[in-house]
Amino acid sequence: MNSRLLYGTIVLALACGVGTGTAQVQLDAAQRAAIITAVRDVKIAPPGHSFNISIGAQVPPSIELNYLPVAALSQAPEARALKYTLVQNQVVLVDPTNMRIVDIIRLGQ
Repeated sequence: MNSRLLYGTIVLALACGVGTGTAQVQLDAAQRAAIITAVRDVKIAPPGHSFNISIGAQVPPSIELNYLPVAALSQAPEARALKYTLVQNQVVLVDPTNMRIVDIIRLGQ
């Protein structure tokens, strides 16, 4: 009976996303500013449709994600595993392994 309970708990945890390896990134103000500056110099097309823009939200697979510019990564190397898109004057940082939003930086900051 205990092995069934343990197995069920493991299956439930995996189904709920526990241990999915979401990138944990804590960017300071200088790193966020470096990302904003670098992204402003890159011209990318905005997504063709809207989606939920909040931390932890799933990004639709149809949204094109871009690598962060080298200039941004030199100041924020912990963001190397992330990709981004620009939506409504915001840099949306996404963990491409699970397509979840990990940070949002307003371009006006």
